Amino acid sequence: MKSLPWNGPRHRKGRRFAIAAAVLVIATGAIVAALVSSSPPIATSSRFVAGTPEAGAPVGLDVTLYLPASTPAPAILLAHGFGGSKTDLDSEARSLAAHGYVVMAYTARGFGRSGGLIHLDAPAFEVADASRLVSFLATIPEVRKDAPGDPRVGVAGSSYGGGLALLLGADDKRVDAVGADITWNDLSQALFPNATGGEPGVFKKLWAGQLFSSAIGRTGGACGRFAPDLCVAYQQAAETGTPDASILSLLKASSPAGVLNRITVPTLLSQGEEDSLFPLAQADANARGIAANGTPVKVIWRSGGHDGGTSTSDLVQYLQGWFDPVLLQRGRTDTSFDVTVPGSGISSATGRTVSLSVHVDRAYTSGRTQDVGVIGPPPTIYAPARGSPRAVSHGPGQATLTPNAAPRGPACGRENGWMWGV
Repeated sequence: MKSLPWNGPRHRKGRRFAIAAAVLVIATGAIVAALVSSSPPIATSSRFVAGTPEAGAPVGLDVTLYLPASTPAPAILLAHGFGGSKTDLDSEARSLAAHGYVVMAYTARGFGRSGGLIHLDAPAFEVADASRLVSFLATIPEVRKDAPGDPRVGVAGSSYGGGLALLLGADDKRVDAVGADITWNDLSQALFPNATGGEPGVFKKLWAGQLFSSAIGRTGGACGRFAPDLCVAYQQAAETGTPDASILSLLKASSPAGVLNRITVPTLLSQGEEDSLFPLAQADANARGIAANGTPVKVIWRSGGHDGGTSTSDLVQYLQGWFDPVLLQRGRTDTSFDVTVPGSGISSATGRTVSLSVHVDRAYTSGRTQDVGVIGPPPTIYAPARGSPRAVSHGPGQATLTPNAAPRGPACGRENGWMWGV
């Protein structure tokens, strides 16, 4: 077959199309480049800040500061999860800085390049460290001040960082707002459910072992970077399967449960629906304890958790919505209850099951129920009798909030209009 020359009709048409496509690609690239170049610049700097001395020795905390385009601005102190470091917070910190906040992300003592030992958010160590970081923020000219030595600051974190946020909010009155994600109320009850009244409780060995091993890391040894008293108490519990007074005392000292009445600033509690370590009951106890004193509280039941994934963009959106009215004085504080309903709709684009975010037009702690409409069949979430959800005892990766998970029957119980799937 005789081929047409390049300048033939068909090829001329193809060449025009190719040229047009190339122009479109170049133009699109230019637009993207312009958008990227127009993004607010985020300046970063890293250093060590003096933490609480330990056994007479100085402790340096590894911090990174993210500065927005316009300053002075309110600050947010970001704390990481157990076994992590400040590098885990980089994406979240950059997003918040681009939104207009000075952000300080730091590595807690006992982790990464920070000095010291791990005391599990103990008031005399990790909480005292965070208070020192607030004092450091007060010396930075780019941070807005409410008074000399008093920066306008919110504190936020997930899991280990969320516990720190609540404890610091109770301890340091310079904190103006708190955002605590997938964290605990009573650490002794979270790791040893029902360990009260002389009863040993149920030891979550898999979770405790996973947490302990993640902190030992590359350091080796029997205790890694755990404080000796905490290490000995854990080893005793691991060997016997029951907690003694020593470990229960240490865990309770690191629990927001005992200081909720001292939290007087607006507090956001987001808790994962797939979480056998710190289930929804832990957030429930925190919410009721804080709200009992008239402090504004918002509760979000979100998808994921310790057994599922976590969307950084979702967390940033939650924090911006909560912190903005307090720190930036934009908008109003919304204390209504938000819940993600898993598998409750079908995406018209993909045809796949998707989760919906349902907004309930009253506070979680109001004590009243409200029917909300969702796409698809109404979700029913089940739980063991008299146990929902506070008696759930699972290993990592085994909890999920699932609609229509089991048939209705006498072994199931209902709480607050929702059923908890085990």
